[in-house]
Parts: sequence; C-alpha cells; structure tokens
Amino acid sequence: MIKNINKGHTLLVKGPARITILEGKIDVFGKIYLPEKEKEESSSSIEKENVLIVPSAQCYPLFTVDNSKLEIYSNVEDNIIEVEENSISPKWIEIKDSIITEMTQNVSKPLKIMVLGISSGKTTFIKYLANNFLKEGLKGGYLDSDLGQQIIYIPTTINIGTIKDYIVSSENINSEKTVFIGATFPKGSNKYIVSLSSSDLIKDYLTKNKETNFVLIDTDGWIKNEAGILYKNFFIKTVDPDILIVFHDETIEELEVIEKTSSSSRKDRKTYLIKEENKYFYEKDKEERRFLRQSQFSKKFEEFRKISIPLDNMKFIKADYNKEEDQIIEMEISVNDLVNLPYHYVIIGLMTEKSELIEIGLLFIVNIDKNYILLYSNLTYKEQLKIKKILLGSLRLSTKGNHQGYLYL
Repeated sequence: MIKNINKGHTLLVKGPARITILEGKIDVFGKIYLPEKEKEESSSSIEKENVLIVPSAQCYPLFTVDNSKLEIYSNVEDNIIEVEENSISPKWIEIKDSIITEMTQNVSKPLKIMVLGISSGKTTFIKYLANNFLKEGLKGGYLDSDLGQQIIYIPTTINIGTIKDYIVSSENINSEKTVFIGATFPKGSNKYIVSLSSSDLIKDYLTKNKETNFVLIDTDGWIKNEAGILYKNFFIKTVDPDILIVFHDETIEELEVIEKTSSSSRKDRKTYLIKEENKYFYEKDKEERRFLRQSQFSKKFEEFRKISIPLDNMKFIKADYNKEEDQIIEMEISVNDLVNLPYHYVIIGLMTEKSELIEIGLLFIVNIDKNYILLYSNLTYKEQLKIKKILLGSLRLSTKGNHQGYLYL
C-alpha cells in the first residue's frame, strides 16, 4: 500500500513489514531514512537508507520529520497505526539532551548508563540514546545483560559490542566479547554470575577502548519480589553505573526500594525517573517472546553440524558463585554423574583451559565406553583441539531452537 503521512506524525508498524521511503524524511529511534534520490545526493553518513524491514514480533515507530510518502508491504493492515504526535516522549528527549551535554562538557571519564524497568521500553530507549549519541560524534559500547531477550547475540549469553552504526535491529551491532550463562533467566547463583560478568565485560571493554565516551547497559525486567530486589541491588552495586534511568511505576514497591538503595550507595550517581506511561510502547506477549528466542537460536544453529571430539581429559563444569570471595567459581561435574541426568540437547559453552569461550554448542551424547563426545556446533578443526572444558548450561533445545526442558545440576 501507499501511505501519505503528515509531518510530525508517527506511524507505528508491527512486523513483519517492509517500508520504502518514496518522499519525505522519517526518523526511527534517531536514525534518518530518506528517499533513494535524496539518499544518493546527501553527504551525511546518517542519511543512507531508504528501506526499513520490521521483523516479526517487533514494532517500530516511524516519525515523520517532513511530510512523507511510504510504500508498505504488510499482511495485516491493522498492524499499521498512525498517531498525530511523536511517540518519543518529551522526557526521553530531555534525558537524552542532558546526558549529551554532560558528555560533551565532561570528557574526563566514560559514563556508564544503565536503564532499569519492567518491560517498558528499555531496549527501545537504549537504541534511541545510542543513535543520538552516535549522531553527536560520541563513541561508546552497548552491554546487553538480558539473558532472555538479547539484541546483540543469542539468549543464554551476555555481550558487549561497540556502537559503530545506527541501531534499529540486532543486525546493526555485533558482540565483541561473550559470556555464556546457559539460562534465559538469572535465578539462583546466576544473578551474581550475570552481575559480576557484566562488570568484567565493561572493565575489559574500557581497557581496550580508551576513547570511549559511554557504555549503555541494558537489563532484564526481573524486579518484582525479594529475589528481584536482591538481584538488581547487587547488579547496581557491582556494575556501578554513573547514570541510572528508571521507568518508574508507583504501583511497584520493589522499584522504589531499588531506587533508594542506589541513591544511598553512591551520592554522585544521577538518577532520571521516567514517570509517565509510555502509551505507545508495544509489549510483547509470552508467545512472541518465545518466538523471538526460538528464532535467534534457530538462526545461530543453522551454522552448526554434528561433531565428535575425544572425551580424554575433558572437564565438564558448572559456573557458581562464592559469596565469601565474591567471585565466580567453576565446579567440576563428574562425567559418571552427568550421564545419569537428562543432559541430551543441553546448551553448552566450549572453552579453553583458561576458560576462554570458543563457541556455543548443544551436547548430544557422552559415550564413556567409546571415549567420545558428540555435540552440535560449528567448530573448526583447530578450535576442536583447543577445547578443554565444557561449561554446562541449564536450557535444553532442539536443533531448531525449540525448548526441550532443563538440566538441573
């Protein structure tokens, strides 16, 4: 269909959909799209695309900077809604401008910026900040600690990457370092492991990227109940963000507790509260979240094949948390104990002797009698020779990424 949109309006498009900009100018999370002719004539690096793909189970806001004409391919017309205003709230713009001012005036150290909330547009806001920071010539990284809804890599991992281009979809940023957790939810000791791993990823990133202005920190929505409070308080204490942006909700007491703890633990930490409801936020239901996870796994597993490696001297390990030492430890799992558990198709991290992650895989068979391990991955022969440890996750998946159950260790 061809659709004309007035300047200052927003078109909310739920995927799957393909949009071509025929006339005008649109802004998506701070990234500019122009018609083909104007795109070629423009000297600006931001104005370089005229086609936008909206994936399934996603909803993108297309704000019209000028009167625009769009060609839209979508199977469901109800998935396209026009609103007569910018869906990006004035508060988002205010926070963005304030942080840009701080970064441009104070270049003494990079800012760690963490966004907190319960399924209220955290990742959307981080995309918006990332794109606008990039537009100002600022350099930074993106830490994704949401195990269940990763944008940088696959679920069950946490990742950090440099923001080199404007981020609209997961295709626009790559992981530079991955930590394998093996679960899609930070329960039990994983809440400490995720927090400490996130802190280590940021420290390592800043050491390697001296000219960084910022690191954006995306988090999951687990806040409710006492365990959620413990987790987020420990995460904030460990990662130590300079700026905390909270999608505040007065009906959620746990958020207020976390906000107070954060303020008291570090007096110079700036906290921005977004109190107004995001009326245009598209909240994915449980089935859509499951579909997205399955799709991410499936795409990754397309690269995989069955591989057999020797069992000789291979260590099976589980990550755990030592409270007294406040550090992540490795616990070795006996192969004889493992084979008596429903380990088949469990997601694994394939690691070197120094616990450096080589690749992700699925564990098929551990054959003690014939002394081999059958797994599903895309390892090269040289990489296979480097594997000395297999870090066991808890999630069991099919080769198509479908949930098959859990491995409890």
